[in-house]
Amino acid sequence: MSGQLIDLHSHILPGLDDGSRNIRESLEMARMAVKGGIRVMAATPHGDMVSDPAMLFAAVRELSEALRKERIPLRLLVGMEILGSSDTARLLKENKLYTLNSSNYPLIEFHVGAGDSMPERVAQTRILQDVIQAGFRPIIAHPERYASVRKNPAIVNLWSEMGCLFQINRGSLLGRFGGEVQEVAMELTRRGFATVVASDAHRQDERVPRLDDIWTLLERRVAPQAAQCLLLENPRRILKNQEPVKMKPEWF
Repeated sequence: MSGQLIDLHSHILPGLDDGSRNIRESLEMARMAVKGGIRVMAATPHGDMVSDPAMLFAAVRELSEALRKERIPLRLLVGMEILGSSDTARLLKENKLYTLNSSNYPLIEFHVGAGDSMPERVAQTRILQDVIQAGFRPIIAHPERYASVRKNPAIVNLWSEMGCLFQINRGSLLGRFGGEVQEVAMELTRRGFATVVASDAHRQDERVPRLDDIWTLLERRVAPQAAQCLLLENPRRILKNQEPVKMKPEWF
């Protein structure tokens, strides 16, 4: 396993959302991440919980300084987990919402508990279309957790054809959100839809910042090259604003 893994989805910044509650917890999360092979982490608090975007940059600077003082070799980058809405494309263009490391790749989520209906699927697709038309390349956060995907997985065929990318959660692949979510996460990965796998870490003892166990799982249950691609190469390309490796997926 590489010791330079890149985690594109985390809630490590203290006190901004439902992730880390304080600097001590953030430092413990950072130590755990480094122990698990992660050296670069995008700090992606929920955009709808960050009232002042300047707070995001200040929090990254302050935690980065604390990491330096504690000699924890983890590099933090600015990002945001954006709850998709009709305003998302406009707010991205106005720099009121932030992409991953100032790239063209915004990390976009939808309500996990939203029901599965045609109007909701149409609304999600329209949001993604607007973001693409605004010049961005959406990365859909943990699609395996959405009812619209679990009940009608063929929706990802359309989203993929539109140009969307997909971020699968570590916890989903490990069954932490139930068997149905785990099955969909594995199918998305095996079929070639997954672009990256990330921790979506929230605490040092809940949804933890590790990827070393997923490296092994991907190598054994997907393909020998899958871990390198989904945990290192594609995250690196995204942070450099480059095109990630994208296999031709097997449609649902």
